[in-house]
Amino acid sequence: MKTLIITLIITLTLFLGLQLFSQVQQINKLTLSGNLGSKSNLVIEDKIEKLTISSNLSLTSNSYSFEPTKLVNENFLTAKSNLQQEKKKTKSVGLGILLSAILPGAGEFYGEDYLKAGIFIGVELLAWGTYIYFETKGDNKTEEYQSFADANWDVRQYAQWLVDQNFEGAGGVNPNEPNLEILRQQINECESQNFSHTLPELRSQQYYELIGKYQNFVAGWKDARSGNTWLITNSNYFTYQTAMFKSYAVDRQDANDLYDYAKIGPITAILNHILSAADAAWTISTYNKNIKVETGFRMGNFRSPYTYKIEQMPTFNVSVSF
Repeated sequence: MKTLIITLIITLTLFLGLQLFSQVQQINKLTLSGNLGSKSNLVIEDKIEKLTISSNLSLTSNSYSFEPTKLVNENFLTAKSNLQQEKKKTKSVGLGILLSAILPGAGEFYGEDYLKAGIFIGVELLAWGTYIYFETKGDNKTEEYQSFADANWDVRQYAQWLVDQNFEGAGGVNPNEPNLEILRQQINECESQNFSHTLPELRSQQYYELIGKYQNFVAGWKDARSGNTWLITNSNYFTYQTAMFKSYAVDRQDANDLYDYAKIGPITAILNHILSAADAAWTISTYNKNIKVETGFRMGNFRSPYTYKIEQMPTFNVSVSF
């Protein structure tokens, strides 16, 4: 923790008595008001830049002004700028957190940390870009393997295999049943007596999963038999896999992997929202701490650079902590 003291001393030599005075800043003009004598000296000190600027003023009325650009030392503008910077208003930490919770980086932008704002926004765009990219790839792969299954896996062939291999309950299965849903129910009755898994509703998500996963469904693939000869039988179906079954299983796994990659996007986005909201609180707290202003007014004794006399002058102090 350190404290930087910025002191602007505006002095007026009071010949007819000290009264309340006010300072008004305009674009390039500082106006001083008060009951003053005919000659005065203005001393401006900027302790940030270690500069002291003096100017003789001839005052002939009750309202006086001068142009900073007319001073010999143009660094008066630096002192003026320092004062203006300290007049920045504090920002709401709660608002910053809310902004970043909605859009990562917005709270940092509000707190005027533009670099971190850009980083959080960039991460957010990258996260959702990753999700869209892999989700689209997964959808395309899913359509590909489902089309392959529709063309190469046959429920009637599977039903015929159950009958030909004389599985228990196969007598109730009619491979030529016109209604495929009724045929599936007949198959399920047989399957429940022989296998751990039964055929799901045709063309459902689970249907596409199981026909490429469990051994009894290998018989439904077109390359499970050669002509009228079954390559898979009731004695080898535990281990036998056809080329189509293997290829389909790989394609389906590829699609699942792409969907898993896509999940990284939303997870990253959620973490990005949380981290950005937390960082926004820190950023704005730091911002507010940097511009914490302590002001004070006192009368001080100063030696005139021209007369070398000690005179009382009003002093305005500004202290900034960060």
